[in-house]
Amino acid sequence: MLAIVFTGFAMCIAGAIGVSRRLVVSSECEMFGRLWTKAILSEYDIHLLDDYSLMAYFGNDDEVTAKLDSYLKYSSKGRLGAHIKGANADLTGFELGDPANFRKALRLGFAGNAASEIINGRGRTYRDLDTGEGFDEEGRVIRNPVVIDTLPSHGIGGSVSGEDLTERAKSVGDEDGLTGMLAGGSAEVLLLEKCFDNHVTKSDDKNHLLVNEWEYIICGSTDDEENYRAIRRRLFIARNALNLAALYKDPAKVEMIVSIAEAITPGPLGAATQLLIAEAWAALETEEDLEDLYHDRRVPVLKSPDQWKTDIGAVLGSEKVKDKLDDESKKLLEEKEDEISGLSGKLSTVTQFKDGLNYDEYLMIMIVCLNDNVRLLRIMDLIQINMKYRYYADFNMMEYYTGIRFTIEANGKNHEFEDAYK
Repeated sequence: MLAIVFTGFAMCIAGAIGVSRRLVVSSECEMFGRLWTKAILSEYDIHLLDDYSLMAYFGNDDEVTAKLDSYLKYSSKGRLGAHIKGANADLTGFELGDPANFRKALRLGFAGNAASEIINGRGRTYRDLDTGEGFDEEGRVIRNPVVIDTLPSHGIGGSVSGEDLTERAKSVGDEDGLTGMLAGGSAEVLLLEKCFDNHVTKSDDKNHLLVNEWEYIICGSTDDEENYRAIRRRLFIARNALNLAALYKDPAKVEMIVSIAEAITPGPLGAATQLLIAEAWAALETEEDLEDLYHDRRVPVLKSPDQWKTDIGAVLGSEKVKDKLDDESKKLLEEKEDEISGLSGKLSTVTQFKDGLNYDEYLMIMIVCLNDNVRLLRIMDLIQINMKYRYYADFNMMEYYTGIRFTIEANGKNHEFEDAYK
């Protein structure tokens, strides 16, 4: 009987020890698993963090599994007397190249209201690239098909036309209206403000492959100069339409145009001359506006009479007007030059003003008007392009991860772990 009792006690004790061992193994697996997730996440790329405030680490399922197995082997040596089959990592769904994950990482890195920083106290530097004669920088073109094919956007189309800019500029009207427009996309706006250059201003002194990065986001061409010229055309279309609207809202200018048109083109053809003069005047004013924008000065959205910079004399003296006039009108224009000069002298112009929007803000209107996915993917393109240019020739966002998921099997039980940057 005593032997039976002792044997029973021994079996109970052995069972309790076995259960305790399993509990200890399970507890240690949970403890070490949480530690190992932090260890993997701590291997974030320092360049991504420093340059773009993004946290992500390089790897793949096999590499992370190998690291976890080495951690497991080291941690379990002499401690976990159990049947452990090792770790199995599955990183699917955590790729930085996934727009949803990128957007989350972006919001983690850039918090707060970026709109106010665009308007007040911007920390950007004027580049002074443009002399008014066109594109002055050496145009860079991305031609490598591998680089182009692996861009997150995959050449997705979509842009904002000059007509769209005109309408949105009218609705914005001033700096307060722009602040409201930018508030919705604060993280992306702040990233653009802090990390990317455009033709007029730069964000930092780091190396950027493309000169016109904001312009790339709007147009999406891998030809730097093509993006520059496309934006210049859009700005001209928008400013020309806005100037034409401002011109027709000024009774004094309209009266002068009518008087000059009647003087040089009497009769029914005078209406066509009126239109010609108005369009030429608006275009001349637009050229002055572009000169201001490319020199980081502000241009009002809809100008008041005292903000108009050009006079009618310069318009009538331009070849654009003279080439479109018939011979009789040209003759009358020369004969009545003094009379017309007297009319133009009745209007005074002011060349200095503080109100309005600058180049950055006109471009930001177009950027905010873009489709959300197109804008985000092209931002991702620029990060991938610059990371290749600055640090790693083979950089690919799809090989960087914002979280980790893995399983450890110990004593027939699966222990699952999942974590991400927060």
